[in-house]
Amino acid sequence: MSIKRALRFGGAASFALAALVASPGTAVFAHARPQTMNPIPNARLDNAPAHIVINYDDPIVANQSSLVLLDSSGAPQPTNVDPVSGNAVASISPTSDLAPGPYTVDWTTMDAKDGHQAQGFFAFVISGGPVGIINGSAQKQAPAADLMASLTVTAAPDGSSMLRVDLNNTSGVERIRIDLSRPDLGDDLLDTKPSGDGGWVLNNDEVSVPGSWHAQAIVRRTNIFDDAKAEFDFTVDPQTGEPTFS
Repeated sequence: MSIKRALRFGGAASFALAALVASPGTAVFAHARPQTMNPIPNARLDNAPAHIVINYDDPIVANQSSLVLLDSSGAPQPTNVDPVSGNAVASISPTSDLAPGPYTVDWTTMDAKDGHQAQGFFAFVISGGPVGIINGSAQKQAPAADLMASLTVTAAPDGSSMLRVDLNNTSGVERIRIDLSRPDLGDDLLDTKPSGDGGWVLNNDEVSVPGSWHAQAIVRRTNIFDDAKAEFDFTVDPQTGEPTFS
C-alpha cells in the first residue's frame, strides 16, 4: 500500500500514542484497507473468477476508489463494477474470458471518513498456464544499518516469483519483512519465511507484472528498537522475464 501497514512503537512512544488517541478532540486519521479479498492473495484457481471482491475496514468513497485487473503483461482487463460495490465493499466482474496465468488486482481507496487515500495490490493465478513471469535470477547487496543484506530475485520451482534475503549476521533476527512496491500499484508489506538454509524467502505471486519494482527488506532483531532496512530496485524485462538490479 502507499501507506505502510505497520508502525512500531515501544516504551514511552507507546504511552504517548495511547494518550494521543484517547485525547478528546484529537483527529484520528484512517485509511481504508482490505480486510478480506476474494480470490485470496496468491490463490491458485481452476477457473477464472466470476467476481473479484474486496471488503475494506472502513467505508470508501465509491467514485474515488477502484479495482483494476491486470494480466501478466501489465495490461488492464475489461471489467464491470458490480452493483454491490459501495460502503466498505468493492467488486468487479471480468467481461471477457481470462486466459490461464497470473493476474494482479490493483486497488485504490478514498476513506469516506477523512478522505485519505491508499493503494495496494495482490495477485492470483488461473491454473493451466504459466504461474509466474520471472525467467532467470539476479542478486544484489545493500547495507541495512550495521548489517549487509543481499536480495535474490528468481523463480521458485513452481514458476512463481521468489525473493530471498540473506544477511551477513543473523544473530538475534526475529523476522524479516519485504515491503514490495511500484509507483503504479502502491505497496504491500509481506512476511518472509525461513528458508531452512540461513535465508528468508518470500515465495508467492506478488511480482506478476513486468517493469520496475522497489523492495525494502526490513529486519527486526531482539532488543534493538529500530529495524534495519535495506533498499533494492530491480526490473523484470517484459520480453524475456529476466530480472536485473539497478
